Amino acid sequence: MSRYCGEKIVEPILGAAQHWKEVGLLSDGSVFERGAIWMLPNLELLDQHFVNQPDVGEGNFYEKLEAQLEPTDSAVKQLAAEMLWFMLLCPSNIGESKKREGIKSIWEWSGEALPKESEWLRDGVLGGVGSAGTSFNTNRWREVVFFIRAMIAFKSLTNQERNNLLSDGWVFAKWLEQVPECDARQLRHMFLFLLFPDDFERIFGGTDRRRIVRTFSGKSAAQVRNLSALEIDRNLYDIRKKKEEEYGTKELDFYVTPLRDLWGDARVRTWLFSWNPSNWEWESIADDREATHEGKTVTHRWGCVNKDASTGDKAFLVRTGEPPKGIIAIGNVVSDPYEAPHWDEAKAEQGKVYRYVDVAFSRIQDPLQNDPYITEADLERITVDKQEWSPQASGIEIKQRSAGILEKVWEKVVEAAKQLDDKKRSGSVKVALNQILYGPPGTGKTYQLNRLVEKYSSKKHTLSRDAWLIQELLNARWFDVIFGALYDLRGEGKVNAILKHEYVQMKAKALGRDRNIAQTIWATLQAHTRENSSTVQYKNRSAPLVFDKKQNSVWSLVDDWEEECAEQVEQAMKWKAGPKQEASHQRFEYVTFHQAYSYEDFVEGIRPVQDEETRDIGYQVVPGIFKRICQRAKADPDQRYAIFIDEINRGNIAKIFGELITLLEEDKRAIYSESGYLKSGMELTLPYSGARFGVPENLDVYGTMNTADRSIALLDTALRRRFQFKELMPDAGVISGSRGDGYIEDGGGGVINLRALLEAMNRRIRFLLNRDMTLGHAYFINVRDFGGLKEVLFNKIIPLLQEYFYEDWHRIQLVFRDVGPGGEKLEPQIVCHDTVNEEDVLGFDHDDFEDLTEYWIVDPDEITPDAVRKVYEESA
Repeated sequence: MSRYCGEKIVEPILGAAQHWKEVGLLSDGSVFERGAIWMLPNLELLDQHFVNQPDVGEGNFYEKLEAQLEPTDSAVKQLAAEMLWFMLLCPSNIGESKKREGIKSIWEWSGEALPKESEWLRDGVLGGVGSAGTSFNTNRWREVVFFIRAMIAFKSLTNQERNNLLSDGWVFAKWLEQVPECDARQLRHMFLFLLFPDDFERIFGGTDRRRIVRTFSGKSAAQVRNLSALEIDRNLYDIRKKKEEEYGTKELDFYVTPLRDLWGDARVRTWLFSWNPSNWEWESIADDREATHEGKTVTHRWGCVNKDASTGDKAFLVRTGEPPKGIIAIGNVVSDPYEAPHWDEAKAEQGKVYRYVDVAFSRIQDPLQNDPYITEADLERITVDKQEWSPQASGIEIKQRSAGILEKVWEKVVEAAKQLDDKKRSGSVKVALNQILYGPPGTGKTYQLNRLVEKYSSKKHTLSRDAWLIQELLNARWFDVIFGALYDLRGEGKVNAILKHEYVQMKAKALGRDRNIAQTIWATLQAHTRENSSTVQYKNRSAPLVFDKKQNSVWSLVDDWEEECAEQVEQAMKWKAGPKQEASHQRFEYVTFHQAYSYEDFVEGIRPVQDEETRDIGYQVVPGIFKRICQRAKADPDQRYAIFIDEINRGNIAKIFGELITLLEEDKRAIYSESGYLKSGMELTLPYSGARFGVPENLDVYGTMNTADRSIALLDTALRRRFQFKELMPDAGVISGSRGDGYIEDGGGGVINLRALLEAMNRRIRFLLNRDMTLGHAYFINVRDFGGLKEVLFNKIIPLLQEYFYEDWHRIQLVFRDVGPGGEKLEPQIVCHDTVNEEDVLGFDHDDFEDLTEYWIVDPDEITPDAVRKVYEESA
């Protein structure tokens, strides 16, 4: 009988299903309450809000379901909770507490508490009878759609028709076929097992069902593939009856010995398929990845050299050829091998064919989109069976033990990916930030940057030794590094020993170089070899001359090296000691752009460099401030770094960033392994040094721009697409004055409202010019008395207005309300004017000249509080 499940105690689960059958199917009651919720109108509301209004946006199953059910009443939400309860009776790969948590969440959307003491929520009921597989959870919404449609169809029947169906499992299974996607849904198999456990098996995965039938019936893979779900059930029933008679017992289960031993070994073979991006461009990988992350499968034809691959076998996909290399996808073989035109178009035109299988990928990870995956280094640690992980051909078999380990590692990768997705959706994971603060002068852009600086400053040194050492070695000369390595080797060693030394390796990593390091060591050693060396013939030597080579190719420190290289010795000892825990650590750089600023200043360029000893001038590739901060961030991936670019709009963006503007994009940011290997993201080759370079994902880029200097509309389009823009406009409300309310004493018993003053001037500036040239609140933020206000007006505000209005003093008077509608003076004035008549000056009326209007600013000592109050008191 099918209700035997080995060591699993199935009676409480079958009892729960019988309870549901009585209260939910044969009547309209509730599993947990006495009310009626399994009613056709409630099911139709679920159909309306869940089936017919699918949510394809971001969020997990519960988040989307809650939004979809929000307009419905409490009974519909409780019905959804009980449907989930039934769906979770069979799966054993979900814990009991996790099941209760999901059921409780949905139930409580109704505003009522889930009954805690319900016998139908106990561990024995929720323990499960078999694995539902990954697809049941990732495609849960499909199962719910099937459930709703099946229940609507069932509840539309008469009571007599319902009783007839539930009295015969085979009749019920035949009726169930009318529900769309019936054969593809695992819930269909669960229905039949729970309601008719004497006739239907607890086998919920289609692969296992077909494999068992194929093994015991002798049918071919093609024959089994063409069977309907109901036909497979009939075969399984016949196989069981035959085996019960053969073994003389009804206590048999296909997942328990002895039946498991007859088909289990042949159940699944695992194959390694390969993809080399250099040979074939996978144009749809982004869409395919997204589809699998949504729980769908994506099927592709894939080359397979092995004829033994079979439907239902597991498939892993390894990316080869070019970094990043490693396992990036998992799926199942869904066809037997077949021949088709060769994937190489040239060979296909010659009539050549290739062997393929169809692979249904259930999960695709794209390292170039920062997805976790099984790296090449990870694969090297799976060393059992001498498994080949970089095959020359696609479709080789993964040996059994290696496949087992690989599957466990992949499960961790997928779990990490799902957690990362959840964190990104919730906003709890920090992604690279490119942000520009913009607005008129005095709106607090620099203040905001200074506040951000605190985020990138550590009170205590949190760098690892490797990260600290890389940053120390960034600007060290190769002579200093090689001397330090040889000194640490107790004064002597061969070139290979120096090459492998920590200092040299970290220097190479800091520069992003992995080639020609040995040649650099040779050249440096020879350039600093003592004059009378009998083993080294080298002309262009430079001080200090402290190296020499023995006949056995061992290099050593010689002569007065301790005295001549005292600074290098001290430096080497510092490197040996490592970072001091008390040291402060600033994880940012600050730069101001201007019209002459260039790529060579920002990224890297050739610069004249004077040798400290010889004073000779040479030319070297020197890293710029952006490259240096990127190297520091790369070496310290657990910390966030930042570069602050003031006046970013004053520089020529295309000229300064060059090809690196692409690397700023979030999905192009580089993620490196602990060894500095690029795991995901993008790198480019720098034109001067030839080094590979990427912008680490833990580097944030901030900029400021003053809209009064240059309109944001003129900003480089490429930069606008890659940056978030945060506008900072004047906010008079933050001006505190001397009393905290924006007022200051005027020195004569009255007060001046700084907030009203700023708002009045800005209203006129917006009218006369535009909003980008308004005055920022920062000008008044520190004003505490009338003397301070006059200093701001005369030293900052008036000069700025002169620049804004191009010496149009009449408009400046309008800002201060020093003139009326007819041009008459409004006393007391801040900007005064007087008209000089030509006759008064020349003594006669001359047709070639007009009256002259002269403007001047009142002396600071003569300005009165009323002149300031006049600006805002009648302008409201």
